[in-house]
Amino acid sequence: MPLPATLRARVSPEAITKVTRIFNGTLGDIFNELFQNARRAGATTVAVTAEHLEDTCIVTVTDDGAGIVDPADLVSLGQSDWSEACRAREDPAGMGFFSLAGLDTVVRSVSAHASFALAIAGDAWTGETDIAVLPWGGPRGTSIAFHAPPQRDGKLERCLESAARHFPLPVTFNGEELKRVDFLAGAHRIVEREGYRLGVYRNRTSSAGDTVNFHGVTLRHVLPQVKEIHHAQWSVHVDVVDARDLVLVLPARKEIYHNAALTRLKTLCREAIYQTILAEPFHRLSHASWLEANLFCDAFPEAIAQLPTWTPSLARDSYRDLPGFMAIAADAALYDDTDAFDSVSFGRALAFSRNGHAGEVHRLEGQAPLTFYGPIKQFIGYSWYDRLKCYVRTGERFCEADGSDTALGRDPCTLRPETITLELSDQFGGGLDLPTDLALLEGVDSWTDVDTVRIALTKSSRLDPGDLTDYIIDAVFSPSDDSDADSYDTQETRFRYEAAARAHAMLEDDDAATLAVIRMVFADRIAWRIPAGRTLRLSWSMSRKELALLPEVDVPTSDTTAPGAIAG
Repeated sequence: MPLPATLRARVSPEAITKVTRIFNGTLGDIFNELFQNARRAGATTVAVTAEHLEDTCIVTVTDDGAGIVDPADLVSLGQSDWSEACRAREDPAGMGFFSLAGLDTVVRSVSAHASFALAIAGDAWTGETDIAVLPWGGPRGTSIAFHAPPQRDGKLERCLESAARHFPLPVTFNGEELKRVDFLAGAHRIVEREGYRLGVYRNRTSSAGDTVNFHGVTLRHVLPQVKEIHHAQWSVHVDVVDARDLVLVLPARKEIYHNAALTRLKTLCREAIYQTILAEPFHRLSHASWLEANLFCDAFPEAIAQLPTWTPSLARDSYRDLPGFMAIAADAALYDDTDAFDSVSFGRALAFSRNGHAGEVHRLEGQAPLTFYGPIKQFIGYSWYDRLKCYVRTGERFCEADGSDTALGRDPCTLRPETITLELSDQFGGGLDLPTDLALLEGVDSWTDVDTVRIALTKSSRLDPGDLTDYIIDAVFSPSDDSDADSYDTQETRFRYEAAARAHAMLEDDDAATLAVIRMVFADRIAWRIPAGRTLRLSWSMSRKELALLPEVDVPTSDTTAPGAIAG
């Protein structure tokens, strides 16, 4: 057959036979659609009644709007008789009434041009039977009654309350007005722009709720958020007032159609957030966000010159808790540690500079004191931040009294030099030498084996075995979280025994290391079983094993002070 020269898109008449599948037909959909029609018709109030019968529930929705001019438009899918002003203001699609498709429905309407009643049986929605147009006399407006399945579990009331909660018109149910809530309740600031009310929220915890209120129909849409660095997080919700180009995806109207209006709305959201931040006493925006803020607000100031003080990161911590931010001092510098070995060693060097005196853990004392802060990479680009020297550890020196390098002994993991110096460098090419008495360095398998940790300790160090044990644990102990691993406490206890043995052997001798571990195990596992006022006497060897539980006064003094005894 010959093909036509031109075509026009059209809707097949067979589409009407599938109308009952266009909408889900839930009570929520029905109330939302009927309420929107009432609002567009200029209604000032909506009244809902429900009559619960044995096998059905008769729900009636009545409004005092302008009424329906032509009943044919009401049952014509995709066609409506909305005024030109309404069409210009928003996007009525002529589909909302079909949310009732498949339900026995009675419509009564009085307008300036017509008054009528329609009784639409369930099978009439597909266009297979005629719908009689009957005369009707009543007040101006529209009343729609429909039969729903029995509703005895409160579902109808919940759906109705939800549809009315953010609807702009008052709604009554069986004569009682339903509660309405401003969609932007609790907003830190509300900005009105281009037909929207934009509510800007500070640290709103829930991100799973609806973010857009389209005249009472609430939708979940991802809108811009701005997070400051370890400070406030800003989000925005939108209450649509009169935005003609923002439309919903048909027929369900569950999401916003992606067009230029939606792109513009997101721009307005970002502008509202940055204007709100600008009004705050200070901000901690990342430099990238600050550059974006300057696109929306003139003369947007830089982030406040505050940083968290430097604190050591420990191997056992999965993340580092930042201390509170504080104004940077005149002698401020940054230290960017690479791992727990570096962090613990640097922290010990700062303590060493105080020569045993109490002080702030982030302060370097001496002739050229410095206050160290933790680096915030997102601040790179701010003028005040870029001026700060950011030090990293680039090496270490182990020297003898004559200045020569300390030679490795029989144990390559243990070094006892006269002096230790940590070598630091900054991004400007400068350097800083920090004297210390302890340096911990990673060795082969040192994350699991204490004996392979490389420890350098000066001969004159005043650290005792307990202090050194704690430093080793801080730098090395990283518990396993495998499902078949022992508990944290068990892993930590076992590691502490190993670290104590290493510390005592290094500062005393191998016998002291053995006794230290026995003492710890005894205190953890056995000591608590000794009754009050009693003393346990223990003599144990490969050939002789003796235990005695004696009165405390019966133990000879020599027994507790003999060489190799386990003293408490």
